[in-house]
Amino acid sequence: MKLSLQFKFAICFFAVMLASAVISLTVLVLIMRPVIIQNSQTQILSIVNSMKQLEKLEMFTNKEIISLCVTDDSQVQTLEPKSTKYYLVKIEAAEQNCYFEQDGIIPSITGYTVVNDEYIKINAAYTEDFYLIAFFIIAITLIACIVIGTLLTTLVSSGILKPIRNLSAATNLVARGNFKVRVPVPRDRDCAVLTKNFNKMTEELSGIETLRGDFISNVSHEFKTPLASIQGFAKLLDDESISEEERKEYTAVIISETERLSRLTSDILKLSKLENQKTIVDKKRFSIDEQIRKILLVLEPEWTKKNIEMDISLDDVYYFGNEELMAQIWQNVINNAIKFTPKDGKIGVKLFCTESNITVKISDSGPTIDPDTAEKIFDKFYQGDRSRKTEGNGLGLALVKRIVDLCNGKIYMENMYDGGVCFVIELPYVIGDMM
Repeated sequence: MKLSLQFKFAICFFAVMLASAVISLTVLVLIMRPVIIQNSQTQILSIVNSMKQLEKLEMFTNKEIISLCVTDDSQVQTLEPKSTKYYLVKIEAAEQNCYFEQDGIIPSITGYTVVNDEYIKINAAYTEDFYLIAFFIIAITLIACIVIGTLLTTLVSSGILKPIRNLSAATNLVARGNFKVRVPVPRDRDCAVLTKNFNKMTEELSGIETLRGDFISNVSHEFKTPLASIQGFAKLLDDESISEEERKEYTAVIISETERLSRLTSDILKLSKLENQKTIVDKKRFSIDEQIRKILLVLEPEWTKKNIEMDISLDDVYYFGNEELMAQIWQNVINNAIKFTPKDGKIGVKLFCTESNITVKISDSGPTIDPDTAEKIFDKFYQGDRSRKTEGNGLGLALVKRIVDLCNGKIYMENMYDGGVCFVIELPYVIGDMM
């Protein structure tokens, strides 16, 4: 049988209070025990001394002495002859002609003495009863406190545990896939922090779920288009009546769509790897200006085909990082600039250092980007120009953004005042990396 947390609180409180009560009573007994013994012995010695004084007068019998000396709070009786030998030795060895015996945790004190050759037993009965009653009252009071405290703990803990119950219910909903659930923030500071963190977690999960849904939808769509083209043109190739020229055209389309699928798969894998990566590895010192020149040389057929004028200004800059990842930044951004720059247009590539950053500006003379589109250009699968959808898959700038973030840098876009777009990449550096 599973116990609720509230019931566990009550049991815990009961156990703690019970242990406290037992310890308290034990300590009280240990403290009071010497006092009880001392008080009882003093009372008995007072009676014994009175008896001894009357005995010296030789005017009274033992019964008369007992009746004169014994009070209502004590008990006195004479002993039978068979036990006198035992007590004779004890009494003779004791001080003040009185031998004491004690019994019990709460001690019961008995005194033995001799009066007119009769052995007398004296009990401080009233004192014993008084202490027993006192301890009984204390014990009853402690038990009542434990019971009342347990009930109050049960009632109070209900309010204290309410935020935890709310979190438990909300967690159950999250486990079922409901990431829109939110829990009211309680007044208690600790529970408030826990609740805020939970709400933040569900908000992040909701965003991740949305991104996951969009990602699957976009990937499915991106794969569906080239696959449909491949399937359609493959069926056309199966027709024996088509001309050789048409066959080559259809084959070229299939090859192009296959390459597009390959690029899409490669970019998805790269982006997935980078999104799960927290730090840059395999760092080394290399020349960024030389790297950009090589990439421009590789892309030369693309920009010469459109007769694009290149304005290149590269300072000598060394950087300490992952050379392969940095190459992907320049290749994607420059390739993007070539794609959107019209024929006979112009592209500018500038590299320089500021006091704290390495800055690269890649501009083109293509169309400007409206503010709504500018906010989304670094999102996965987002393509602002739908008319040029077949030229990319919307992952290039997302890859660039992720790499720059891993380098603790930043990337942003600016519309040029005279037309065109400029992408600015800023990377932090250490002076030693430049030497």
